[in-house]
Amino acid sequence: MKGATRHPRRRPIARRRRSRVTALAIRKCSRCLQRVARRGQRWCLACHAESMRRTRPKHGELDGERRKRANCRSYANEYLRRGKLKRQRCSVCGAARAQMHHEDYAEPLQVTWFCRTCHLALHAERR
Repeated sequence: MKGATRHPRRRPIARRRRSRVTALAIRKCSRCLQRVARRGQRWCLACHAESMRRTRPKHGELDGERRKRANCRSYANEYLRRGKLKRQRCSVCGAARAQMHHEDYAEPLQVTWFCRTCHLALHAERR
């Protein structure tokens, strides 16, 4: 029978590689060797949280300017969650996903909205 022969370069179904999704699902944490359920990450959630607790400065350890910025962002995010501050489009290109930008940290509700690309460009110009 002519149709019974296989193509010489094609692997049998059982020997083909596993799909990429399967390979990501069985990835192990590089610190504790537990399964990593977070896609594209090297560490499991517990190891990542522990690392952040050790390395990220506490609010009381921040200097004056950094503390002022953190308070301003927190205040604006709280107003955004409560619906008192409305998310808008990027003021430069009109993209739907926009980030808050504060010109003056003394006025946390005076926000300009930029998409990530325009926001990074703005800060690159100022350096």
